[in-house]
Amino acid sequence: MNTNECIANVLHNGHLSLPPTIVSRLNLKVNSKIRIIIFDDIEKRGLNRFCGQWQDERNAEDIVSEILKERQKNNRSETQTL
Repeated sequence: MNTNECIANVLHNGHLSLPPTIVSRLNLKVNSKIRIIIFDDIEKRGLNRFCGQWQDERNAEDIVSEILKERQKNNRSETQTL
């Protein structure tokens, strides 16, 4: 997958205007399908007091793996004899 990052302008009709460098780099033509991920500037809107922001530099896979390892350490099993 080819990835590129840019700042796009939202037009009055809701469409995104991509910079010409991105269009040429991705060899985009009319009606080309691309996948986009949209990040909103939460701090600018003042929503960060309501939302948590991740401060960790690790990737998601490493974080989840560590959480699962910690959970396994806490597993208990109990046996009962009758």
